[in-house]
Parts: sequence; structure tokens; C-alpha cells
Amino acid sequence: MAGFWYNMTAVTLGNIVGGAFFVGLAYKITIELEKDGQRIIMGSFDKKGLPEDWEEFAETILDFILFYGLGEILDPSVYNLIKRRKGEYIYCSVTFDDSYKTYYYLTDDDSIEVGDLVMVPAGRDNHLAMVEVVNIEYFQEENAPLAISKTKKIVRKCTEEDFE
Repeated sequence: MAGFWYNMTAVTLGNIVGGAFFVGLAYKITIELEKDGQRIIMGSFDKKGLPEDWEEFAETILDFILFYGLGEILDPSVYNLIKRRKGEYIYCSVTFDDSYKTYYYLTDDDSIEVGDLVMVPAGRDNHLAMVEVVNIEYFQEENAPLAISKTKKIVRKCTEEDFE
């Protein structure tokens, strides 16, 4: 399956005295298949209106949720995360102290996140400095904001020893 959409809407019966009368829920499931286009299933959300294979479908979804956990698949910090693709370089924008100016540094560490404190070489003498990561971007070499050979690299994430 390439994609899956699910939509449920309330179904009412027209102008009954006092307004509409709630009857039940209707559903429309659109399944995008990689090779065979779409499969659309519609009906009312009750025993007679569900597809014949609904129980198997519901069990598959339930097994998926029980295995992976509901939290991760519905957590925006997980599904909005952009992963590095093959051939991309990780450019972290960092700030020194409370400065508003940002500087790009390269890293190979996929675990670095916005808000992390990291150690970087700074200045002409390349002394180690603690900075905050404020943005992370991924670029192919030809689209990099700075030449890879001229961009300094993050040394490591900060440890407790850095704060002593």
C-alpha cells in the first residue's frame, strides 16, 4: 500500500421536527495502491455497513498500533522529522552565547537536535566553544550554503564535564 486515507462523517436524516436526527457514522476509506491505483470503500459504520474483511483490516491496524505504539505514529516530533538522504550533508546553524547571528557547521551525527549544546572549533585559533544548535538542514554538495571543504565541523555534543 502506498497511502491510506480514512474519513468518517456524521449521517443525518433530513428535516425531522426539531432539526436533523443523528443516525450513525458513514465512512470513506481510500487506499492508494502502488501498482493498481485506488480502492475506495464507503458505507455506514455498523455491522451491516462495514466491508466483509473489516475485522481482518481492524486487526491489522490494531496489531500495528500495539507493536509500534500509538504515541510514535501520532507524534508530530516523529512524523515531521526530516531524515538525511544518501549523499546529503548535515548543516547545523548554531549561535554563540546569546547572539542572534548564526553560523553553519557540518556534522555526521544524526542524533544532534535543535536545542542541543555542542562543541565547535571557533575563531582563527580554532579554540573549542560551546554553542546551541538552532536549525538543522540537509544539502547535496552542489546545493550546500558553504563549500564543504571550508565549513568547520562540530566536534561533539556537550557532556556533563563541559558544564563543570
